[in-house]
Amino acid sequence: MNRPLRVTVVAPYGVIGGAELWILSLLDVTDRLDTDAVLLADGPLRREFERRGVPCALRSTGRSVPELAGCAAWLARRLRAERPDVVLANGVKAATVAAPAARLCGVPCVWAKHDHSYDGALTRVLAAVTDVCVGTEPGLVAASLHPRAVEVPVPAPDGRPLPRGEARAELTRRGARLDGGERLLLTISRLVSYKGVDDAVQALARPGGQGWRLAAVGPDDPSDPGERARLTALAKRLGVADRVDFAGWVQDAWRLLPAADCVAVLTKPDGTGPGQEAFGGTAVEAMLNGVPVITTGPGSVAERVAGPADAPPGGIVVPPADPGAVADALGRLAHPEARASFGRAGLRRTAANPGPAECAALLARTLSEAAGLPGAGLRGTAPLSVVVTVGGGGRAARREPHVALGRDAGPGRGEEPVRDKDRGRGGERDGDRSRDVERDRDTDPGRDVERDVGEDHGQGMRPVQDAEGIGEPDRFLALTLPQLTVPGDEIVLVDHGPADGAAGERLAALASRDPRVRLLHRPGASRAAARDAGAGAAARELIVCADAECVPAPDWLDRLRAAAAEPEPAGVLSGVCRATGRGPLAGALAAAYPPPEELGGAPGPWRRAHRLLFGPGVSVPGGPTLAFTRRAWRDAGGFADRAEESTDVSFAGSAARAGHRCAVVGAAEVRRELRAPLRHAVAAAFREGRDVAREADRRRLVGWAVRAVAATVVTAPPVRGRREAGSAAGAVRARPARRVLWVPGVVAVARLSLPWARAARRGDPRVLPLVPGAVRALDVAWAAGVLRGLVERAGAGRRSRAGGDAEDVRPDGPRPTAGGTRPSYGTGMGDFPPGTGRSGRRPLPRSGDGGGER
Repeated sequence: MNRPLRVTVVAPYGVIGGAELWILSLLDVTDRLDTDAVLLADGPLRREFERRGVPCALRSTGRSVPELAGCAAWLARRLRAERPDVVLANGVKAATVAAPAARLCGVPCVWAKHDHSYDGALTRVLAAVTDVCVGTEPGLVAASLHPRAVEVPVPAPDGRPLPRGEARAELTRRGARLDGGERLLLTISRLVSYKGVDDAVQALARPGGQGWRLAAVGPDDPSDPGERARLTALAKRLGVADRVDFAGWVQDAWRLLPAADCVAVLTKPDGTGPGQEAFGGTAVEAMLNGVPVITTGPGSVAERVAGPADAPPGGIVVPPADPGAVADALGRLAHPEARASFGRAGLRRTAANPGPAECAALLARTLSEAAGLPGAGLRGTAPLSVVVTVGGGGRAARREPHVALGRDAGPGRGEEPVRDKDRGRGGERDGDRSRDVERDRDTDPGRDVERDVGEDHGQGMRPVQDAEGIGEPDRFLALTLPQLTVPGDEIVLVDHGPADGAAGERLAALASRDPRVRLLHRPGASRAAARDAGAGAAARELIVCADAECVPAPDWLDRLRAAAAEPEPAGVLSGVCRATGRGPLAGALAAAYPPPEELGGAPGPWRRAHRLLFGPGVSVPGGPTLAFTRRAWRDAGGFADRAEESTDVSFAGSAARAGHRCAVVGAAEVRRELRAPLRHAVAAAFREGRDVAREADRRRLVGWAVRAVAATVVTAPPVRGRREAGSAAGAVRARPARRVLWVPGVVAVARLSLPWARAARRGDPRVLPLVPGAVRALDVAWAAGVLRGLVERAGAGRRSRAGGDAEDVRPDGPRPTAGGTRPSYGTGMGDFPPGTGRSGRRPLPRSGDGGGER
């Protein structure tokens, strides 16, 4: 199983209210989250965290700007030291502190929105600086204004309530006077003025309220310390003090609901709170127990209790701050038949409410995708098919194998002997090559995959003696077969190179050594067509596509399999790719591509600014591996159903428009060594830019076009002014030119800062001078591709309008599908250049772009 996700929960208050009960109930039923807590105020919540074994840190913080800023700086230092995978800010105040601290440290921040407080300017700011928003009901999801918002509702309680007699006895033990024949009106909330308990007290003194008692369950709130005294004085003044009791805070207060004849949720706008109840967990719990509800409206709770009009209501909706309306509702509920009718309707309305386990799984999925680690804390058990494309037979036909595949492999069986005539000088070449490998290991830390495969892989695999000395299909199989740990796993090897007898025989020999490997021959087919052929022949629902040239990490398949085990998993999953290269030019090209550790989680301030100004960079040729379901592959139309060779961007965009979510698995890493000439990398960058322009929604087109133009300019060397410097007049004219030309020079240095830093980490000084040329070549190719894609898109749009085609070339939203539209949000990794507009659904990031700003 993958390790649990490390989560830092930031809680704004120490009291236990609805927001705190929400997070505690979800932590109680999941083992996928390794949690620590930061409290901005002390109180009972700290004891509840500690009782669950959650480490707590206390930093008492007020609401003034200096206090919030100081707490954010303190939290940033803590996050740098602890390095959690993601931060969960449980409320507006928590997000105000946690969001800037997380941004400074490059940690993703998820904001949990529980109410409508501060809807407006502050909400828009938090939507811009947090990575994902979690709302506890649909109205909060919409009010968050967040492009990547998802609903994680308040769960139905896990357990059984007390029988009515035991519940009333427990309330009596806590101070409620229930010895008379009055009906019981129950409120469960913190004692703050905006909860409307005073309206319930006043209703007891009005017609309709006679014959009812009020029991207020809930703790005092430090923000309103005099509320209990105010309510007590109000009850005495109205002459109903003998029918009003305060039971204090009760653990699992929902278990007392059967004692009540009615539950009141009377939140009102009084200038001290959010104005309306958001989810209203007490109302849902009451309806789950068949108890009618009186609530204020309009709002989400009112919709849940009494809307829509064609369904019987589970209670009565009254205007806020209207004690007379509450008294009238109590009069209607005085009859047992009326209460029973409302109770039955409430049961029907809440029958589909999810439980704690389902809500906790949804929260864990949201947090893990925000961190770029979907599947964290899970162990995948579904079998999968790995489709491996081999072009031209790979290098297997040109190299001597150094690995034996299959249980019975040995000398002369699964391994070709070295011929006598190849000894001597051949051995010297092998020694030179070994020294080269060792030098590259020293200068490139990313080449950690070049190691021996373990002695025992459980499937009869022999160790790889020299991963660099074997053919690519041999190496890929040696590293992948040990990862086929689930019965039914298979590898489909697709040879789409030229018809070559020796190469074909070599691949057939490889496939014959293990029954889990099948070979398909598609001579001359494109890479996309070869992928489609392999996916069509795959026997499993989950399909992983890779090229024989990539070198997978030891847990590559485990990470993808775990991500596919999420509840409602993404239909398309992308791993991440590390580029490496031998020699100065290949090293400079590798420095142009961001490595996985640089893209993981959320970028720090400089990397975030770099991505904002210059984009996420060009992806590695060939990119990472893709995993997808068979249904997503079919709905997307496959890989080859296009006029020309394309990148994975277009496939993911098609899958997203068909209604499938896309996510990045930041821990599923492969390595690619850049052996191809520069022109291949330039061609790949051009294709990627073209597909980005084709797939981008209209809101992002301007940004991509500006970046494309800037990419061709910022790295241009400033040469103007030198020709005129030979004369005095020329020198005078050159001065203003120099004052202007230093600007692109500074921008160029800023653009090259990250590639230079990557090259410097390699430790090879020969690489540094070549980085500007490599970066400029890729930037210009990508920019040309973007401009080409924009031109093609505009032309396709004109042809579509001229032909009367109702389908837009790249609509702002996804086309409706028979399966409906599932909720979608960002994944915490990837810049998601090809968005799909109003729906909030976003296709996969450009292949190889494993992370970045959301």
